[in-house]
Amino acid sequence: MENLVGLLRIHVKRGVNLAIRDIASSDPYVVFHFGNKKLKTHVVKQSVNPEWNDDLTLSVTDPNLPVKLVSDPYLRFISIDR
Repeated sequence: MENLVGLLRIHVKRGVNLAIRDIASSDPYVVFHFGNKKLKTHVVKQSVNPEWNDDLTLSVTDPNLPVKLVSDPYLRFISIDR
């Protein structure tokens, strides 16, 4: 078993005025990478203002690893509240 240092909880609230990907809307989601782990929000169908309200939890074994936020290229502006 891995040496667990702690847990990292990420709350993904919403997206606002996202770019249209399909004909009139978008199906956005967000992916987080942490080492070899990957977590993804649920997909919000046909929305440019998605409300995810997802709580994601990552097991931390190396506190020096970066958390990478991978989103659709049309999710241009990301605000991180602390």
